[in-house]
Amino acid sequence: MPSREWVTIDDPADDHRRYTFDISFLLSGYRCIYGQGCEGIHPGEQDPAIGCCLHGAYLNDDDEAAFYDEAVREHLDPTTMQYHATALEDGIWETDEDGDVKTRVVDGGCLFANRTGWPSGEGCSLHHLAERKGEHYADWKPTVCWQVPLHRTIEESTANDGETLETHLIAAYERGHWGEGGADFGWWCLDDDTAFVSATPVYRSMETELRRMVGDAVYDELAEHLDGRRRQRNTVSFLPVV
Repeated sequence: MPSREWVTIDDPADDHRRYTFDISFLLSGYRCIYGQGCEGIHPGEQDPAIGCCLHGAYLNDDDEAAFYDEAVREHLDPTTMQYHATALEDGIWETDEDGDVKTRVVDGGCLFANRTGWPSGEGCSLHHLAERKGEHYADWKPTVCWQVPLHRTIEESTANDGETLETHLIAAYERGHWGEGGADFGWWCLDDDTAFVSATPVYRSMETELRRMVGDAVYDELAEHLDGRRRQRNTVSFLPVV
């Protein structure tokens, strides 16, 4: 990956937390191209409707399994979720070899992922549910799903007062974040120029997600800084040639 530029912002609500952002990515025109050129993690080897939902979604500390159990029982049905019966009969969850909890994989993909041609919509049934309710998909999808392609790494060090200082790095996913296996598949088309075509920069297109990740005060400071960078860039672009 080319050289990146970073900006660090201290959290005004916590003297022992700061955020470092990959602003090279946040200023870029990246957008998800699911259904518009994305062929999934393994192009040619999977149903494209599965997209990046091949291995199931791992629960984050902020996610509650009971929330999704209720979503299946109360908000989804066999017409809106292709594997609804499987979810009711076998359960939504399974554990991997390390004991981590994730959504069950059925027929080569997450059981929430509707396959090609499904009448109520291909792809994540939770995403479609949010759209039907007129709500943001982050209200319904697991954290690991709504955050992508953003990735958070938390590093701990010692603050000047001797207490623990948390530095949250917010950046684009890289293949290396997945360990050795990451080199074998493409996540979210981050290596594909066809995904960097939006006129809206990431920090604006993913404003809801970023606010949830860092809080309103930090996001507002970040956005003000990046808005200024964009104005400066545009001013330089239109300077007359002499």
